Amino acid sequence: MRILVTGGTGMVGSHISDLVDKARNKDNELNDEEKNIINDNKFIFLSRNDCDLTNRLSVMHYFSSNEQFDCIIHLAACVGGLFMNMNNGIKMFSDNIKINENILEMSHKYKIKRGIFCLSSCIYPQYPYEFPMDEKQIHYGAPHPSNEGYAFAKRMLELQCRQYNKAYNTEYICVIPVNLYGEYDNFNLEDGHVIPALMHRFHNTLLRNKENNTDEKHIAYGTGRPLRQFLYAGDFAKIICKILLDNKYKSTEPIICCKDELKIRTMIFALARAMNIENHDIVFDTSKGDGCMRKTVSNSKLQTLYPNFKFKSLQDGLNITYKWFQENYNTIRK
Repeated sequence: MRILVTGGTGMVGSHISDLVDKARNKDNELNDEEKNIINDNKFIFLSRNDCDLTNRLSVMHYFSSNEQFDCIIHLAACVGGLFMNMNNGIKMFSDNIKINENILEMSHKYKIKRGIFCLSSCIYPQYPYEFPMDEKQIHYGAPHPSNEGYAFAKRMLELQCRQYNKAYNTEYICVIPVNLYGEYDNFNLEDGHVIPALMHRFHNTLLRNKENNTDEKHIAYGTGRPLRQFLYAGDFAKIICKILLDNKYKSTEPIICCKDELKIRTMIFALARAMNIENHDIVFDTSKGDGCMRKTVSNSKLQTLYPNFKFKSLQDGLNITYKWFQENYNTIRK
């Protein structure tokens, strides 16, 4: 089958591309089943340079000028960290609505019957009636106002997929990842998510201290008390491919992809270990916002589907990510 991957050069798309290479090279990181389901298919990675997904005519031209696709993995989105969302709510909503409408319209027109559509855990309500939240609670209350533009656009994607499935008997499956991190991320200090932005900020402080022979403290924004769940992007890429291709998930209902919750402070200290920074050299700037204090979701459905899936530990994932960050510093998104 021919599988179109939108956002193909973004973080998750690049990790899927890495999986394709590992499957072809018979890398031991993948088991035989995973190698087979990847090698039996051709992945086409769509980047923003190939097509402006917010522009309907551009999307129509791309689909009409390419050979038929059998499946789609829709990862492309207008994304950013907490402060990007707080300061650009209109853009986060309108651009994502346009992208999703264009992709769904063309997927239907060109008879793509099965696909994975990526949501975000920020879609969940600010005040849920219970923790952890499951897949049924997506629309039970308003999301946190700090990212409501992006959150409502992603909620609408779930609704759109559900309506397409109902009207046209498609198999459009929404996956809901928690906070993703890893190689190929956006490490921009202002627009990046918490881990890549913090890694870049800590790295800059390390460089200044080395160049100036100083002992400047490393600044972390917020109190560090909010609870979050983090997922290595390579694990998420593997889960996406399995759900799409191994035929074990027989539903079109959304499915959450996550690990256990922890305090942001715990993640910060794990990042410090990856970067050889002492905990006492970190200062928390509590004048910066924390965002939502807790938005814990349940992975019970995923665990039932893949009970033996081995997630990468947070420490291992951060170690790998920082090593890659250093080796690719001149070319990364920053």
